[in-house]
Amino acid sequence: MSEQFKLFFAHLDDNQDQETASQALQQKLKLSDKQINAFFAGQSIFPASTQDKALKQAKVLANLGIRCRLKRLSSASSAPVNNKRDEQIMAALDYITSSLIRIEERLDDMDHRFSEQLHQSADDLNDDLALDLNLDEESTDDIKPIYKRWPMLVMVLLIVLLLSTLALQFFYPDLLPF
Repeated sequence: MSEQFKLFFAHLDDNQDQETASQALQQKLKLSDKQINAFFAGQSIFPASTQDKALKQAKVLANLGIRCRLKRLSSASSAPVNNKRDEQIMAALDYITSSLIRIEERLDDMDHRFSEQLHQSADDLNDDLALDLNLDEESTDDIKPIYKRWPMLVMVLLIVLLLSTLALQFFYPDLLPF
C-alpha cells in the first residue's frame, strides 16, 4: 500500500488575509464556513491521498494564497481502514452465505411439496382413468403444469445477483460502500 499524506494549514501569503482566503475556499472548493474554520484551526479539508495528489491539492491552495504543509500518515493509521474493510467484506460474505442457505431450504421445501403434488396428481389421474370407461371420447379438461418455473428462476437470479455483488465488492472495494 502506498504512503498516505494529508494537507494542513501552515500560513497565508503576505498579501492575503483570512477573510479573502475563506471566500476563495468557498468559491473554489464549495466548503462551508464550519469546514473553513476547522481548516484554519488545523484540521485537514481533504481526505488522505497519495503524495502526488496531495501536492496537486497544495498547488490549488497555493493559487488561492494559502500555504499548507504535508503530513505523512503512519501505516498504522491505514490498518484500521483495512480492518474495517475486511470486516465489511466478511459481513457481506456472512449475509450472502445465510441467504444462500435460506434459499436452499426454500428450494428443498418447494421440491418436497411439488413431489407430493405430483404423487397426488398421479394417483388422482390413475383413479380417474380407472373409473372412466368412455375412452373413445376426447378429454376437454385442460391439464395444468405441475411445476411452475418462475419461483426457481427468481431464486437463480437472486443467487446470481448476490454473487455478482460480492465479486464487485471483492475486485472493486471502493465501488460499493457497505
